[in-house]
Amino acid sequence: MQKNRVPCIKTGDFAHMCGTNKRTLIHYDEIGLFSPAYTNELGYRFYSEDQCDVFQTIVCLKEIGMPLKEIKAYITGRSPQNLKKLLDEQHQKIRSEIAHLKRIDQVIQTKRDLVTLSTMVQPDQVTLETCPEEYLILSEAVNSSSHDKIIHRLYEHIAFCNAAGLNAGHPYGAMLSTDKVAGGIYDTYAYFFTKITAPPEGHLCYVKPAGSYAITYLKGNYYEADEAFARLLSYIQKQGLTMSDYVYKEAILDEIAVRSPREFLTKISILVTDSTDRPDFPA
Repeated sequence: MQKNRVPCIKTGDFAHMCGTNKRTLIHYDEIGLFSPAYTNELGYRFYSEDQCDVFQTIVCLKEIGMPLKEIKAYITGRSPQNLKKLLDEQHQKIRSEIAHLKRIDQVIQTKRDLVTLSTMVQPDQVTLETCPEEYLILSEAVNSSSHDKIIHRLYEHIAFCNAAGLNAGHPYGAMLSTDKVAGGIYDTYAYFFTKITAPPEGHLCYVKPAGSYAITYLKGNYYEADEAFARLLSYIQKQGLTMSDYVYKEAILDEIAVRSPREFLTKISILVTDSTDRPDFPA
């Protein structure tokens, strides 16, 4: 018979009610974190129903990474003020973790979409497609075919996007001057870019205009694109279209999806019009 005025239940029943096990409850009692409401002369532990909220709070704090030692320190010195401070701190931590998980989820979704796209395109053909505007984070201007300068700018750009949490899963791309491409110069990049899903707070981004794009896909090494550029330019000339200032070159399938550069898939596109009107482009 219980000798405690508060109605209590056995350890196993309390464990079942709280979705835990007896071993955890005994361990928490032994380290002084969470003790039963009553222990009888035979050493049997009994818990009150109103202890369930305390236990669930301990579980929540543990699940978000708070060490048991810190949880015990709070439980020992708990007060409304300390509870408010603790909840504010953990709320901010959870919000940061949610934002982190959302970024990971976006990367996963982007990679899935790219793989799906790769199954729907016909490499070595040219199509004219209406595309929505897109948001790009641009590198510092490159305007060079120097290997050292290109690599330096690329590494700077990748490091910046990673540090700022601007990686949405798209492989980096490159913008080339139409004048250079029209002149048969395919290794002089104007900018590198990283595609994002929406304008970021606190960072400048370039809005790639919506409109009609002449598009071709290169299957093979990203850097061996001469035939793809020539194919695209030939199509534009035959259709009597006017090209905008930049050509966009972006990976669809890269090392993360295929084993060999022969299997890489790259999208090359140019905004085209039937008139001489051109949108604004970065200087």
